[in-house]
Amino acid sequence: MDGVSQGSGPIDVYVDGLAAALRGPRRHRHEMVTEARDSLLDAAEAYEDAGHDPAGAQRLAVADFGTHRQVVPGYQAELATLQGRRTATWIALVLPVMTLLEPLMWWNTSWSGDERASHVYWVLVDHFQYTAFLAAAAAGLAIVGFGWGSRFLGDGLRYARLVGQATIAFLGMHALLGATVFALSLHQWPAAATWPPVLIGMAVNIAAFGYAGRLAVGCVSSTRTPAAAVA
Repeated sequence: MDGVSQGSGPIDVYVDGLAAALRGPRRHRHEMVTEARDSLLDAAEAYEDAGHDPAGAQRLAVADFGTHRQVVPGYQAELATLQGRRTATWIALVLPVMTLLEPLMWWNTSWSGDERASHVYWVLVDHFQYTAFLAAAAAGLAIVGFGWGSRFLGDGLRYARLVGQATIAFLGMHALLGATVFALSLHQWPAAATWPPVLIGMAVNIAAFGYAGRLAVGCVSSTRTPAAAVA
């Protein structure tokens, strides 16, 4: 719940149902539900001024506002777009920065530039970096799709779902590639396991990937509305 219910009248029941039906960023969801409640209360007040009893005025205001089945899809599409844009922005901005800073994990080590590393290792390192920048570029295009390009996309929910699913797939593959590179690094240079910049860098990477995964899962979740909630 979003903490907007103040009683058990028709408006309160309606608003509680609306809050339960919506999925998406908490703050934006709360603002939407609060604005809906305020609009309903204003409409009910107008009906009371016209001579209706309080309960009847609230029922009329709710009827004018529309059923959950009618209003939830529009609200949900907006929330999904917000979550999708947030997810794409994180990938577009944070991923390349992290990739550019990763050499600091190995800076001033005795094994930096060690030519004994296998060819396969350096190929994997290159692919890890290239895919990061390609994903950031794709995320940048996705942001354009949520903004200017939305007029051509039509179904915002489907687009947000696609962005979320693509992000989850990328993060899984990229994390696997990164773990492989890290494991090979430890195999070739065991001292890396106790090198502070490496440990700090890994902690930052895990946190950033974890947050990106949370955003992506939330993106997919925000495109799903329980059938019972909009009946």
